[in-house]
Amino acid sequence: MTSYLWDRVTVVGCGLIGASFAIALKQNNLCRTIAGWDSEPRVLSEALKSGVIDEVDNCFAFGSNSQSNSDLIYLATPVRSIISFLKHDGSRTKPGAVITDAGSTKVEICATAEIHVRPDRHFIGGHPIAGSHESGLAHARVDLFAGTPYVLIQRATSNDDALTRVEQTIEALGSRVFRMKASQHDQVMASLSHLPQLVSVALHDTAGRQLGSDFLFKLAGNGYRDMTRLAESSWPIWEDILRTNSVPIADALDSLAERMSLLSKELRKVETNPSTELSRTRRLFKHRE
Repeated sequence: MTSYLWDRVTVVGCGLIGASFAIALKQNNLCRTIAGWDSEPRVLSEALKSGVIDEVDNCFAFGSNSQSNSDLIYLATPVRSIISFLKHDGSRTKPGAVITDAGSTKVEICATAEIHVRPDRHFIGGHPIAGSHESGLAHARVDLFAGTPYVLIQRATSNDDALTRVEQTIEALGSRVFRMKASQHDQVMASLSHLPQLVSVALHDTAGRQLGSDFLFKLAGNGYRDMTRLAESSWPIWEDILRTNSVPIADALDSLAERMSLLSKELRKVETNPSTELSRTRRLFKHRE
């Protein structure tokens, strides 16, 4: 007889992350039943039809007054939707339920949980570093989390048993778990994730303005394509990220802009003095000399 870590799990948001989480739970026999909910009826219907979820958790439908009997709730929606769920729908979970999320920023989410999640429920903030510029149910895959970092937020009020169970679940999916504080997470992600996204979209926009013709993009090589792959990412998802981590991201942008300005000034000196030593620029290549 199979011993499951969870009896029933509800995945709220059946896009890339949520659907991949559901598939991976099934593959690894981590729960008996997987329920799902999504604000888009078409997505929810497809998730059920394709077997990503076993049943629909209608407790989270608008206007419902019923209570979900799932012992794990996995919130895989945009950041501000997660915040809204914690404010308005957390009471639809059962006492003792563990609620975790996959939001890309953590400070506002965890602060909301502190205020709105009832003491007899347990919230564990999380962030899988396993996304893609491709989104949606169609791109879900069982190995999305395998070999990737996964952050779990350690708070003073965290329930140790709930945190351990979520950690065991994530590790069973093949991820490497890192525990950290919410503020530390957001600061780190500003540099490692949010800044690269903005650089990618800004580079693509700048190239378009400089070239003035879509035809000339046919000359783009792998370097340009690699650098601008993230430019295809969804704006609604990124708007939430930018609004909930604005200061650390702005600080990262300012730091990058300062360095780029110094490089620009150095390169302009070459025109008047071809023997100018590109010392600042060379230092950026120091690991490749």
